[in-house]
Amino acid sequence: MAILHGTQITKTYFDIIGGFPPENKIFKELSDYNGEKQLCVACTQLPCLASERVFGVKGYSEKDQRRILKEWISFLETNPKALRALHFNSRVPQTLFDAACHQDNLEELRFKWGAYSDLSALENLNKLKFLYIGQGASVQEITVLGNLKNLVVLHIEGFKKVEDFSPLTTLDNLEQLVISGSINVKTPVKDLEFLRDMPNLRSFAIGNVSLRKKYTTEELTNLRSALPNLHDINNCVAAYSK
Repeated sequence: MAILHGTQITKTYFDIIGGFPPENKIFKELSDYNGEKQLCVACTQLPCLASERVFGVKGYSEKDQRRILKEWISFLETNPKALRALHFNSRVPQTLFDAACHQDNLEELRFKWGAYSDLSALENLNKLKFLYIGQGASVQEITVLGNLKNLVVLHIEGFKKVEDFSPLTTLDNLEQLVISGSINVKTPVKDLEFLRDMPNLRSFAIGNVSLRKKYTTEELTNLRSALPNLHDINNCVAAYSK
């Protein structure tokens, strides 16, 4: 049974950046956590003490910043049933990425950006339905993504070392796929032929990529005819005809 509806199809599921409405609260310190099942965390890139003096916002010493990150990592690793949805709204190092993947009940996970190269820990998340991985410039291997059989939405950004996205064709429940480059760097994509093996896709977007295969209008028409249920967001596929 289809899950996405309305603007989730015609735009993107992760169209709203950061937080969970209606509160849109962002957690910095673990001490602010009160048992919520969905969290938006920004536990890195915290204001320094100088910012407190100049801008009047709470600042953190380098020691406190290390402590805060360590506390979140420990919490995520030792409380595997705590969360259903988790967003990270600041830089995520590999250690924090791996810690998030200890959350057995996660259905939604969003990494805004980070210094992660190894996605293998994601394989632990058997209940995951909605996944956003931003700014994955160091990622070289995406086979693990094809093992997340319950994924409904996958949004990947800035995977400049990955050209072949055919490992995603095993995602039979995937309804929305977004592949995009980062703001200043295009993501190379071998071709769009893998879409032919994803008949259940209902929503697709591709942007700021360098498509290795140059399609004719006729070839793109043929490709689109093989995907009658697909909503091509912003008619993005047509933009890559030669």
